[in-house]
Amino acid sequence: MAYRIRTAFAALAILSLAAAPAVSFPIGFSAVGGIGAGYYGMEALNRHLQIVSQDSGLTTLGNLSSGVNFRIEGRIWLYDLVAATGGFEYFWGSTESQGSTSTLTYQAPSDVYTVGAIVAPIRIENVFNLCVGLNLCFANSVFGTNEVIPRRLSEFKGEGRGCELYAEAHTNFINPIEVGFQMGYRRLALKTFTDKYGNTASFEPGNKMEIDYSGAFFYLTTAIRL
Repeated sequence: MAYRIRTAFAALAILSLAAAPAVSFPIGFSAVGGIGAGYYGMEALNRHLQIVSQDSGLTTLGNLSSGVNFRIEGRIWLYDLVAATGGFEYFWGSTESQGSTSTLTYQAPSDVYTVGAIVAPIRIENVFNLCVGLNLCFANSVFGTNEVIPRRLSEFKGEGRGCELYAEAHTNFINPIEVGFQMGYRRLALKTFTDKYGNTASFEPGNKMEIDYSGAFFYLTTAIRL
């Protein structure tokens, strides 16, 4: 009798475990790539460009106020609700003018490394996720211009830190692919540049060389979530 009771309890336990819903693994990973545009502050640089235009009589030297942005990012998710992020961004930025005998060129690209977090407060199954994220940014830039030596670019190196806050909406119905749109604002200004000898650089006396990527940005993104 005791044997039959033990056997019945064992069978009931096995059936209960088999009928219980599977618990998904709480940790996930996604890889994100995006291309978009950023709108830059560049107050010091654009003031210098206006001075150059006036002094040289050039009328086609425009301000540098925007550029193409590219990003890749890895995300480690917990329960598909919050993730730690780490990534890389590249900012393009340049302007030039065709003169009568030469071309003036100004280039301000930057490598940007990011660490941060993202949360998904709104998740509509089989439709989309709405997320909010914050990144710390660590930038390295090489500003180049042929203003001093016409036949080649003189380069000046700078670095700086900042942050960016963004909102993102991405699909969740074509797993494992996610297609999305990201829009936000970054505050990132590189306030000190040096020449190849280590001397602090200025655009002109009283106008210290500064490259400011602060402004709104957006990305079209594609991700794979595992």
